[in-house]
Amino acid sequence: MDLFVIDAVGDANANLGLNVNSTLRLSNAFDGAQESSTFRITCSTVGPEESDDDYAGLPPPGQSISNALNKHNNNELDGVPWKRNQTDKETVTAASAQSLKAQAKQRKHDLCRTDVAKELKGAVLTPNIEKTEDIAQLALSGNALRKLNKLDRKKTKGKNWFGMAAPEITTELENELTLIKMRSILDPKQAFKRLDKRRTPKYFEIGKLIDSPLDHFNERGAKKLKSKSLVDELLADAEFQKANKRKYAESLERQKKKAYHKAVMKMKKEKRKNKKK
Repeated sequence: MDLFVIDAVGDANANLGLNVNSTLRLSNAFDGAQESSTFRITCSTVGPEESDDDYAGLPPPGQSISNALNKHNNNELDGVPWKRNQTDKETVTAASAQSLKAQAKQRKHDLCRTDVAKELKGAVLTPNIEKTEDIAQLALSGNALRKLNKLDRKKTKGKNWFGMAAPEITTELENELTLIKMRSILDPKQAFKRLDKRRTPKYFEIGKLIDSPLDHFNERGAKKLKSKSLVDELLADAEFQKANKRKYAESLERQKKKAYHKAVMKMKKEKRKNKKK
């Protein structure tokens, strides 16, 4: 007669913290090799006719039942680490997804925000902008500003001439320059300095006569009499108009005399040719 004992209570603290409700493991005290004083069940003798029957999953007589139970329990416990790792991975992925969402929200929030101190460093409108002379150059970088200053220096005569620039030659300016060159003819009674160069210089400036506030108002030029250019001033001058008409009549008489002289000389030349024939 074989004896075996089944622990119906088991160790309640053996598998705490596991996700799988595994089968309770039997201790070595109940493996059938030793007798237990607490639980003992007497089995009836097995006849020779029942030796080949199935034992309903239990080991045959003479073998320990704890081996079969422990083997089944080990098969169930093999899946526990995988499930635990799977849950750990799920928690890690969930945490990483939450962190990515938080970073995306923070990035979006940063895009909506404006760094005032950073923007004011490159701003054009500064508190002392009213003291600057050229506002257009404030937005230029250092290299661009140096190139612009170099081009501006090439357009001027230099520091010795106080940055005298080359003006744009227009029709009005060209007429005034022609009058300045012909000033000795326009007023023969007044002596003018001879021009150093007959060609117009590249760099020059034309000034404007400003009345002194110390002069009497009768001595100043009236605004109505002032003209915008030399040509307008000459056309408005009555004495110049008279002198111009007189000069024009004299030039016509000279042209007539020259034409008459040419005609007479031509006639004499033709008479000489006819006599030779």
